[in-house]
This record gives sequence, structure tokens and C-alpha cells, in this order.
Amino acid sequence: MRAGKTILMMFLLPALLVLFMGILLGYLSLNSLRQQQQDSSAALALDLATIHQEASFNRDIAHLHSRVIKVLDGARKRELTEVEVYYAHRDFVDELAEINTRVETLRQSSLLKEVNHNSVTRLAEEFEAYRNMVIMATEIAAIDPDTANRFFATAQQSYNEFSQFTGRISVLLTERALQREQESQTRYDQTFLRILVMSLLAALVITLIVIVVARMISSRVRDIADALSQLAYNQNASLKLPAIERLQRKSKGEFGRIAGVLLGFRDDLVRRIQAEEANHRLIFYDALTELPNRRMLQEQLIHLTSSERMKNYYALLWVDLDRFKLLNDLRGHQAGDRFLIELARKIRTLLREGDLLARVGGDEFAILVELPQSNRSLAAREAEQIAQELRCGLEGEYSIEDFNHFLSVSIGIALFTDRQFESEALLGQAELAKYQAKAAGRNTVSFYDPQIQAEISQRAELENELRQAIDRNELELFYQLQFDHRSQPIGAEALLRWRHSEKGLVSPAQFIPLAEETGLIVPIGSWVLKTACEQLCRWQGNPLTAHLQLAVNVSARQFRQPDFVDEVESTLAHCTVPTGKLKIELTESTVLDYVEETISKMARLREHGVKFSMDDFGTGYSSLQYLKRLPLDQIKIDQSFVRDIDTDNDDAMIIKTIIAMGHALSLDVIAEGVETEQQRTILEAYGCQHYQGYLFARPLPLTECEQLLQAGPKPVH
Repeated sequence: MRAGKTILMMFLLPALLVLFMGILLGYLSLNSLRQQQQDSSAALALDLATIHQEASFNRDIAHLHSRVIKVLDGARKRELTEVEVYYAHRDFVDELAEINTRVETLRQSSLLKEVNHNSVTRLAEEFEAYRNMVIMATEIAAIDPDTANRFFATAQQSYNEFSQFTGRISVLLTERALQREQESQTRYDQTFLRILVMSLLAALVITLIVIVVARMISSRVRDIADALSQLAYNQNASLKLPAIERLQRKSKGEFGRIAGVLLGFRDDLVRRIQAEEANHRLIFYDALTELPNRRMLQEQLIHLTSSERMKNYYALLWVDLDRFKLLNDLRGHQAGDRFLIELARKIRTLLREGDLLARVGGDEFAILVELPQSNRSLAAREAEQIAQELRCGLEGEYSIEDFNHFLSVSIGIALFTDRQFESEALLGQAELAKYQAKAAGRNTVSFYDPQIQAEISQRAELENELRQAIDRNELELFYQLQFDHRSQPIGAEALLRWRHSEKGLVSPAQFIPLAEETGLIVPIGSWVLKTACEQLCRWQGNPLTAHLQLAVNVSARQFRQPDFVDEVESTLAHCTVPTGKLKIELTESTVLDYVEETISKMARLREHGVKFSMDDFGTGYSSLQYLKRLPLDQIKIDQSFVRDIDTDNDDAMIIKTIIAMGHALSLDVIAEGVETEQQRTILEAYGCQHYQGYLFARPLPLTECEQLLQAGPKPVH
């Protein structure tokens, strides 16, 4: 409840502060204006009273003077008796005394003093002179009316001067009164402007104060809200709330209490998370190496084998340390434990990011690896390569407490995909494969599946035999002749064959990919190039073969060798190959992967008379822009298009386009895989003049190829 009131006051405080300051400022402003108005009204009332007194004074003097004239005139005409004149004189004396009192009152008027201080004295003096003349004139009129006229004339002159003077005073009083009213209005306006400016300044100050207070409050509320959000969504044991900690230190009121509650809740949450993490580590992690344990591995396997998105193969590698018991027996379990910790770190450095390494036994580790292949044979090769790299990386001598221990490992592999295995079954298969590896002599790799193991063993055996094939002279070249549209031989393509001493001819589909993967294609390619150049040199002495070109396939790996051009130049010079007889066939990927480097190498070789043909054209992604730049002499239409040219309109259009493009670029076009007369007829109709395929000649050993040339081409119908 207290927190709720605090939150309410946090929002009401700025509003109440603005309201209070507004009321106070309004009251002070109105009170100042009211006081100014009252002072102005009082001054105006006094000025009006003064003007009224002066006007009354003038009126009474004029009335008195009119009566004096009548009395003196009546006395002079003997219309009034002496007694009546005397009574009139007495009344005049009394009235003049009363008027004199009013003159004294006017003398005290601030307005008259402001008009002219001398006017006050002059007014009294003029009135006193007029009064004396009137008294003397009326008094003498009672005794001697004729003599009184002379005094009256003086009094009349004094009245006239007095009237003019009082008239000027009236004008001055009026002007001064108006001036004072304008000054009062000016002061009022100035006061209003001053109050307005002060009000705006005060409003600005209040606004700044309110903003500062609001920012302070909102900052604390925001810190509290952020802390609540972190407490709600952050399940990290290292949760920090620095803003709340500062709030607790700096605030002593309700904010400090709220901060204390939040920090207390944070501490409880962190303790709970730490307890859960500790419990989780006890259940799913190995205490010695801090690696995932067998249970964690089982959970991952269950997740994988139940996932519907599982497409590629996975490999489960079971790694067992050979003769680890000897280390424990000689140096003790503590040394063994330290060795296991170091070994776990080393295994991790040999794995890829994302691979799961787990300790599943005393001296046994398991590794879960995702493979990029969806083909079982390719996946098995990838898994075997990973296992061999791991085996070689771990094999060696380790120094443990001044004791040298040679370590080797036996690795079992189980492949799985498509949710076809249970987790326990997979673990059992990998462990059984490990036992097979140990039974095979340790320091080896073994698959659980006998078929895969047989494939791996067969591939390893084939690789070993291929390495010896060159030394045993088991490699040879077959030659497939190429013909023009008149069925005349124009050249041949040299094709590599492996005649195994025991297995006979080995299919190129078996050993060529293996040579590419292992890098043996480079020395084999060098042998092919040298043998082909030697054969070209021998053909120059035979009229049947002197005109033939010989095409040699060069792999991308061989072409990328830094010394490839030097090697070709050296071979050409050694074999004295005639210009224009050697033709190198490159695939689209070989040519376009490194265009500038390829163009440079091709240009250098063309200076020595080497021609170039792009093999399997149409199956890649050749760019016409690059095709124009490449120093090619020929493009070869891939046999996959030729095969269905008479039944597939799309293939026919592709071939037609390739031929037209070749002619536009002044390139020779040859079609491979021509097997029927109908295919040859369509190709010739499209403008293709050169052919290679079973319709004309199969790949043949050198002797049979030369016999075919001597016999002449068979007629083609």
C-alpha cells in the first residue's frame, strides 16, 4: 500500500507543484495590480477634488464679486442706506474669511504644488489683495460712496488679475491631472509588463524544476521497470542491477525500500539459478573434465533422432585411449586425471565448432559430428577422414610429471540418419566399433557397419595401389579418334586407363575421383601429358597420323599448380611437339574459377602452339563476356545434350545455340558422344562439322587405334 501511494505521489507531485506555483504567482500578480489600481484611483480622486475645489472657489469669488458690484453701485446711486451697506460689508467680510479658509486648503493641495509651488503663494497673495480692496471699498462705501468707487476700481482691477490667474491655474490643474492620469496608466502598463515578464520567467523556472523533478522520478521508475524486466526474463546467475544498487545507496525513502526489495529478490533468484546450474552440471557434465557426460550425449541423440528436420548424416565417434591403464598403474590416478584434463582440451582444438565432445567413461570420449553429406558413402568417407585426423592429432608422446607416455587412440564410428536408431543403440554401435578397432591392433579407425568398413578398406586399398600404379607401369592411354563431316580422322582424345595387374581394367569412374581427392591427379596428369607429347612426336613420322591433333584432359588441380606452364613448356621442348598438334581440354569450372590467372596461363601456352578446348560445354555457367576473352580454339558439346537430340527439343535448341555461338566467336565446335547416324545428321544440319563417339570409334589402345587408322574409317550411313 505504501508503494502504491508512493507511485501515486510520484506522478501527482509535479502537477501539484505546478498548480501551487501557478496559484501563488497569480495571487501576487493580481494583488500588485489591485494595489496599483487603488493607488491610481485615490490619486485621481484627490486630483478631481482639487479641481472641484478650485472651480467652486472661482464660482464663489465670481458670485461674491457680482454682489460687491451691486452693493457699491447701489451705494453710489443712494439706492442703499448706510445701514444696508454696512450689513453687506459685514457679510462680505464673513464670506471672504470663509473663502480665505478654502484658499488655505487649496494651498495644501499636492496637485497645485506639483503644478507650480509659486502659484500656491501667488494665489494666496492675490486673494489677500483682492480681499483687502473689497473690505476697504465696502467699508468706505458705507461712509463715502464716491470715495469707495476709487477703491472699487482698484478691487475690480485686482479681481480681473485674480480671475485671469485662477483661470490659468484651472487649466494647469486640468492638464496636470490628465498628465498624472497618463503617468498612472503608464505605471500600470509597466507593472503589468513587469508582472508578465516575471510570470514567464517564473513559469520557465517552474517548468525546469518540474522537468528536473520529473526526470529524477521517471529515471528511478525506469530503473525499477528495467530491473523488473531483467528479473522476469534474465535467468543468468551473474545478473547485475547497478542502477538499483545506486538507487538503494542514494535514496532513503520509499525508493530506497523498493530498491532493497528488488535486490533481495535478485539475490534469491541468483541463488536459485546457481543451484539449478550446479544441479544441471552434476547431472549432465563430467566433474573432472567439465565436458558433457554420457547422459547429456543421450539427450542430444534423442533430440536428433526425434527431429523431423534431420536430413544429412551424423557420425558418432567413440574414442578410447590405448594403454591408459598403464599410466594409472605407473604414476597414479592423480596423474591420470591431469592427463585426461589436458587431453580433453587438445581434443577440443582438433574438432570443428558445433561438434559435441563428451566423456563417456574413464578413458573414453564420444564425439557427435554433423556431416554435410546426404549420401551414405560420401558421409562415411567424411567421417573416416575426421576420425583419422583426430587419431593422428592425438598420437604422440606426452610428458606427465617427468614421465613420457606414448598415446594412441582407437576410434569406432557409427553413422545414422532419418531417425532410424535409438540413442542407446547408437551408443552401443559406436562402442562395438571401438572394440573392433582395438581388436584390429589398436591405433585404428573402425566402422560399426561391416559394409561401410569394407568400402573404407577397399577405398584405402585402391588408393595405395593407385600410388604404385605409375611405378608399376599399370597406367596407359587409350585414344578415341575424332572425325569431320566427311568421316575423315582429324585428331584423337587421350583417355587415361588403369590396367591393374590382378583386377584388369579399373573403371575411370572408380579411380579418377579418388585421384582428385587425394591429389594423385597431379603426378598422374604430368605422366599423361608427357606420354601424350611423346606419342605426338612419334606420330609425326607416319603419314597416316602426322596431321592428327591430340587432346589431353587437364584437371583443375593440375592446371592450378604454379609450375604448370613451365612443365608444359619443358615437355614440349623435350618432345619437339609440332605447333598446333597438342590440344588441352579444360572444364568450365577450371576456366572460370580464376579467370585472370587462367587467361594468363593460356596466353603463355598459346605462344608455344598449344590449342585449347572447353570440355563438357553447356553443363556449367559460362558467361559470354568471359568466353569472348578466353583464348579458346574449340568448344566441345557435352554428350548429355547429344544423347537426346533426336527426342528432346530443349537439348536440340541448346545444341543449336551452342553451334551458332561458336561460329559467331570463330570457334571450332565438336560434339562428343555421337552414337547414331540420326544424331550425326541432325548435328550436321545444325552446322556442326566435327564428331567424336561410338558411331565412329571407341576409345582404343594405341595399337588398335593405329590399326583402325590404317584400315581407314568405316562407312557411316
